[in-house]
Amino acid sequence: MSNNLKALWDYQAAENALESYERTLMNTETRKKLVHQQQVYKNNQQKLKQLEQESVLLQNKMGEITSQIEILQKQMNEKKEEISEVAGYDLEDMFLDDVREMIKECESIKASVEMNKRKIVDIMHRLEKSEAEIKETLVKMSNAKKQFDVLKEQHAKEVGAGKDDLDKLRANVAKAAKGIEPALMERYKAIKQHRPNPMAKLVGDRCEGCKMQLPSGVLQSLKVEGNVVECENCGRILYVAED
Repeated sequence: MSNNLKALWDYQAAENALESYERTLMNTETRKKLVHQQQVYKNNQQKLKQLEQESVLLQNKMGEITSQIEILQKQMNEKKEEISEVAGYDLEDMFLDDVREMIKECESIKASVEMNKRKIVDIMHRLEKSEAEIKETLVKMSNAKKQFDVLKEQHAKEVGAGKDDLDKLRANVAKAAKGIEPALMERYKAIKQHRPNPMAKLVGDRCEGCKMQLPSGVLQSLKVEGNVVECENCGRILYVAED
């Protein structure tokens, strides 16, 4: 079993070397700039969607107000017709309060029309501002896309330049995996879902991974009996290095 653990330990080292190199390729300055431009594009894409939605709402609101103004103007015309008809009557035949009420209604309708016109002007200004922001956002998206394409090509060259080294490291991992019992490899991969390094050396009577001191029974099972033992604290497979 010790040979299997030694092979698994070598496999972990090969795997760590591969993952470290992959992280290096994925964390170059070019890659960071690439991710940044991608995020800039997405942020502006989301902003554009919000601006377009707001623009539609403003246009709908302006349509509603325009319709309301038309209704008020129709009411105003009707009141004007009533007043025109009244003009031919003998004032003695009318109640003064009725005349005052008609005038008051006309003034109220006029005030409502003016208020709604001001609302339309305000909406038009907001639409103009929104349109300018939409154009500005589209320019930012276009610039981000252009920079993204350039950086993507540069990063592809970086990855291409490291392909040979990457292939060698992958070959090392594949080679190291040979001869390891499937059940042991399965345990290793299960632990790796929770721990970056599924194996840890035994240093003295402690797990090097979590620094916990191990009970004598665990040490007996590991050192003397040669069993596959997992740390009771962190769950890593313990490995006794050869002298």
